Amino acid sequence: MTAVVIFHKNVEEMTMTLEQHIEELRAELRNAVNAGERREIAAELETARAELARKIAEEELP
Repeated sequence: MTAVVIFHKNVEEMTMTLEQHIEELRAELRNAVNAGERREIAAELETARAELARKIAEEELP
């Protein structure tokens, strides 16, 4: 039982870290100077958002 609680806590911490990473990428995207940099950041942001959605979906499974 304890392992489940620890695992759940780790998922929550990872999700929070991922959410923070997404916010940082959004800020970087707002301040990106050139189109190449914006494309690179936007691609990383899309990947991070997909990962977050996957993590949330996993948590909702019974």
